[in-house]
Amino acid sequence: MDDITKALAYEIKQDIANRYFGFRKRIETESSQYLDSLQSAGQEYSIGITTEMQRMHCLLGNDQLFSAFINFTKLPENSGWFAADPQSPAQWRLLFADLKGEGFTRKRRYRNLVYKVYRLLVGSISLYQDMFIRLEEEHEDICGQIDRFSRKNDLSGILGFLRQIDNPDAQHSELLHSEGPLPAGRSMEQQLRILPPPPVTSHMPSLNQVPCLDIAKPTLDALIKQAFPLVSQSSTIKLPF
Repeated sequence: MDDITKALAYEIKQDIANRYFGFRKRIETESSQYLDSLQSAGQEYSIGITTEMQRMHCLLGNDQLFSAFINFTKLPENSGWFAADPQSPAQWRLLFADLKGEGFTRKRRYRNLVYKVYRLLVGSISLYQDMFIRLEEEHEDICGQIDRFSRKNDLSGILGFLRQIDNPDAQHSELLHSEGPLPAGRSMEQQLRILPPPPVTSHMPSLNQVPCLDIAKPTLDALIKQAFPLVSQSSTIKLPF
């Protein structure tokens, strides 16, 4: 009878351990894929916003007017994304290589170019926000899976099973990631606990959607009125309008 009891206990504990390690491997794979997407998306979708903000910085000509524009959009002013040098001919050539203003007069071409850059900015932020929401949903799903699994499975029971095995198989050893001794003061249960991946905001700040062009025109026109005399006086830069 003792042998049967031990065999049954072993099977039950083995089932618990297999479920734990199977879930851990799956959730680590999902978390790794999520992190890869987060890192690549954070870079890819930031590029469009950065480019349009740097273009707008050049078009507005100075930091004061550009700061007023950032305040209007409610984008984070302290972000390093937006740094540009309106006095640099090389920066103008890089940012406006394939973008020109259209119209019969220079001032109209300048105004239309500001409008065009603003529309591109609205589109870039919209794409960024769509990806931000998708990644937030993915993160929420992973965290939900971990929470539900943790509430339904007792880690101490899994540890009791592991302690009864003199020679854990390679798969379990690999899944434990036990490359060395545990850090001082950290229990085996703490090491085995499945932690959620970092949130989306660790790589992608949350951004507000900026107003559409029709709503933004009064503000843009006021900035254009101040900026055009400053920008159009440049004799060292080949302006795209």
